[in-house]
Amino acid sequence: MTSQTPPPASRLQRILSYIVAALVVASLVCIAAILIGSAVGAMPAQGEGQGLWPAVFLFMLIALPIAFILLIVLIVLTGRQRSRAAKAAAGPKNRR
Repeated sequence: MTSQTPPPASRLQRILSYIVAALVVASLVCIAAILIGSAVGAMPAQGEGQGLWPAVFLFMLIALPIAFILLIVLIVLTGRQRSRAAKAAAGPKNRR
């Protein structure tokens, strides 16, 4: 059995990982703020759109899809890097 070490993550992969994590955490904080604000009664009716609440709603609605798209990009980049590493490890005899 051969022991292979995974290729190190590139700077772009690390940056994307941190951005995805930050967006997801910030979105979860927004969701918690909306739930707590609704329960306490501090949040105005949804149609009023006063104060900071519209920004909280908007950030939550935008940040989660962006995080999902960036996560897909990160998975594709990691797959391409591993594919290149596997081809390089196989040697020139398996190349076309």
